[in-house]
Amino acid sequence: MVSVFLFSLVANEMVFENETIFDSRAFSLLASYTTPFNTKTAILITWFGTGYFLLPAYLLITLYHSQQNKNKEAILVLIFAFVSMMSGMALKVLFHRTRPMFPLISGAGGYSFPSGHSLGGFTFSGVLIYLLLKTTLNPYLKWIFSILLIIFSLLIGLSRIYLRVHFASDVLGSLLLTIVWLSITFILFETIEKRSHPQ
Repeated sequence: MVSVFLFSLVANEMVFENETIFDSRAFSLLASYTTPFNTKTAILITWFGTGYFLLPAYLLITLYHSQQNKNKEAILVLIFAFVSMMSGMALKVLFHRTRPMFPLISGAGGYSFPSGHSLGGFTFSGVLIYLLLKTTLNPYLKWIFSILLIIFSLLIGLSRIYLRVHFASDVLGSLLLTIVWLSITFILFETIEKRSHPQ
């Protein structure tokens, strides 16, 4: 509920009301770190938020869980992949926000809010963390890998701002949207699982 409220606040103040202080400060901060090496690194990192990486990764995860007879997890992964993509596309059209000026790379088309790459990265990391926590792996390793996945997704979002193809509020909106969607789906999934396997 907090994430729903914050997403609505970001959408209203920064998209509809066009409040630019937050976004301008983020661009100004990252501009001081602009170098050819950092730009190449950002381009590499941002690739992990594209369909070229996410679609094969989701398919491999789905196939793995299917082979392990974990059909519920396989279905969950497919649902996340589909809804993440469709919700991002639908909201871009709904909010109709133009992209930032003077991007560091070419080829970024469509609308800006929310960030599709960030949404994909956040969702993918959230799914992996959920699946990871359900394994029998050492709890300390679960925490370490979970933290690394969170950092990984945040770097994707940061790369979009650094490359000036998205506003910081686009990335923040994607993060809040992912929290809302993951929370609802995980709660429903766990509820269904408990009812199908009562203690």
